Amino acid sequence: MAKAAAKMDAKPATPAASEAPAKGKGKGGKAAKVARQRSEIDDIITLVVCVACTIWALKIIVDLGALSF
Repeated sequence: MAKAAAKMDAKPATPAASEAPAKGKGKGGKAAKVARQRSEIDDIITLVVCVACTIWALKIIVDLGALSF
């Protein structure tokens, strides 16, 4: 009985490793896609695009509001 308990204690429990998907090929035999780390330039480009779209939308709203008078 003590030997069985000692074996269970010595064996590390890794449930996360068994639940993780296998690396390599995914569905359909295609290679699995790895997420790329975003850089600062990606964030800056996203911010510039968002600000430009907001300014464009506000300009359109103001122009449409001026047409109603």
